[in-house]
Amino acid sequence: MVVLAALALGACATYAPAPIEPAKTAEAFAARRLDAPPVRDALMRVMPAAAAPWPPAAWDRAGLLAVALADNGALAVARAEAEAAAAAKITAGETPNPTLGLQAEYARHEPDQWLYGLSFDFLLPHRAVRAIDLEVAELGAGAARADLMQKTWDVRRALIAALSDRESARRRLDATARLAEAQDRLLALQQRRVDAGEDAPTDLNAAQAARLDIEQQVASARADLVSADAAVAAALGMPAAALDGVVIAWPDWGAPPPFAPDAFATAREAALLSRADLASAIDAYAVSEKKLERAIARQYPEVSLRPGYYWDHGIAKWPLDVDFALPVFNRNEGEIAQARAAREVAGQKLLALQAAIYGDVDAALRADTVAAESLDAARRRGDSLRRQLAHADAALKLGAGDSLGRANAEVLVLRAELEALQAAAQRQGARNALEDALHAPLSGPELELARAWTVADSGAGR
Repeated sequence: MVVLAALALGACATYAPAPIEPAKTAEAFAARRLDAPPVRDALMRVMPAAAAPWPPAAWDRAGLLAVALADNGALAVARAEAEAAAAAKITAGETPNPTLGLQAEYARHEPDQWLYGLSFDFLLPHRAVRAIDLEVAELGAGAARADLMQKTWDVRRALIAALSDRESARRRLDATARLAEAQDRLLALQQRRVDAGEDAPTDLNAAQAARLDIEQQVASARADLVSADAAVAAALGMPAAALDGVVIAWPDWGAPPPFAPDAFATAREAALLSRADLASAIDAYAVSEKKLERAIARQYPEVSLRPGYYWDHGIAKWPLDVDFALPVFNRNEGEIAQARAAREVAGQKLLALQAAIYGDVDAALRADTVAAESLDAARRRGDSLRRQLAHADAALKLGAGDSLGRANAEVLVLRAELEALQAAAQRQGARNALEDALHAPLSGPELELARAWTVADSGAGR
C-alpha cells in the first residue's frame, strides 16, 4: 500500500509559479516596434519574402496582418482559450478514481478487540455517457478553434478598416492642403479686384467663408489621420509610437481590382457552408445534439461497486456492495426536455446565421457595384473640370481669359478631387464589406498570406 501511494504521488504534476508583473508587461508593450526581431521572425514564418530586406521600406496589408496575427492581444486570448478547450478533452476521457475508505472498531469484551477494514468505491458510469462526454469535449475544442478563426478575421477586419481610414485621411489631408493654397490664390485675386474698386467688398464674403470651411476640412482630415493611426496600432497590438516614421503602401486603395467570378463563387460557397462563425454555430448544434443524447442515456441507473476487506474480531470478511441510482421518481424528463429545447435553439440560430450570411453577401455585392458606378461618375466629373482648367490655361496664354477665371477653375478641380476621394472611400468600404461578408480577401497582397492563414490556429506569435 505504501509503495502504491508513493508511485501515485510520484506521478503527480508539480506547481510552477508564473507571476505577472504589470509594471514590466506595460514597459514591454511600450517598447514594441515594427522593426523588432520578434516581428521579423513572425513574418518569416508566413511571408519570408516580406522580411527581406529588413525592415521593409514600405509595409503592405499582408505584412501588417502577419504582425497582427502575432501580436494582437485578443488573438492571444483566443489561442489560450482554444488550448484550454483542448485540455478539457483530457478531463472528459479520464476514468473516475476509486474512493478508499478505512475503518476501525474497538470491542472491549471481545477476544479480538479490534476490527480493521478498508473499502473501495468504484463508480461505473455509463459507457455511452462517457463516450458522449468525450465527443462533447472534442466538439468544444473544435468550437474554440472556430472562435479563434473568427477572432482572427475580426482582427483582420479592424486592421483593414483602420488602414483604409488612414489612407483616406492621408489623401484628404493632401488634397485639402492643395485646395487651401488654391483658395488663397483665388482670394488674393479677388482682394486685388476689390482694392482696385472693380468689385464690392461683399464679394469677398463667399470666398472667405469657403476658405474657413477648407480650414475645417484640413483639421478634420488631420484628426482622422491621428485616430486611424491609433486604430491601426491597436489592431497590430502595438503602441501608437510604433508607427512613427513607418511607410504604409496601399497603391490600389479606392480602386480595388476586379475579382475573378470563379474565385468569388468559390468564396461565396465557402462562406455559406463553413464561414468561421457558421462553423462555430454548427459545432454548437452538434454539442446540443450530444447533450440530448447524454440526457437520454442518463435515464438508466449508474452502478457503484464497493468491494472491501475487514478483519472483524478475528474473522476475515470480504464484502461486495453494489449501489444503483434508481429512476423511481423521474426518468430524467427535465434534463431531456431542456436538452431538446436547447437543440432547437441551436438549430434555429444556425439557420438564421446562414440566411444572414446569404443576405449579407448579396447586399455587399450590390453595394460594391453601386459604389464602383458612383466612383466612375465622380471621376468623369473631375475629368470634365480638368478639361475646363486646361481650356482656362490656354485662354490665359492667348490673352482671352483672366487669372480669376483660371483660379476658379482650379478650385473647382480640387473640390471635384475631394468628392472623388469620398467616392473612392465609399468604394473601398464597399469592397471591404464584401470581403467581410465572405471572410476572404478578393485581391491584393493578402492572397499570398491566405495560403498560410492557419498560422492563427497554430499558435503563431511571441
